[in-house]
Amino acid sequence: MKRLTVKQQAILSFIRVYRARAGAAPTVREIGAAFGIRSTNGVVDHLKALEHKGRLKRIGTMPRGIEVIENLRIRFSGTVS
Repeated sequence: MKRLTVKQQAILSFIRVYRARAGAAPTVREIGAAFGIRSTNGVVDHLKALEHKGRLKRIGTMPRGIEVIENLRIRFSGTVS
């Protein structure tokens, strides 16, 4: 999985926290307001990059259609039989 930029990490974290508190994902405008991004196209570019890197999925053209894909890494120690 490709590494995220600092801003992409912050946006992904914001989406997770927002979803946990509000019960729904933020809109593109709400993300833009939180990060001082005036252009909705600028936010969409960040979301497309996150989607391309496998970290989230956009659901059609729904305003709150953002689903975070969790990347769980499990480390084993010892022997598995």
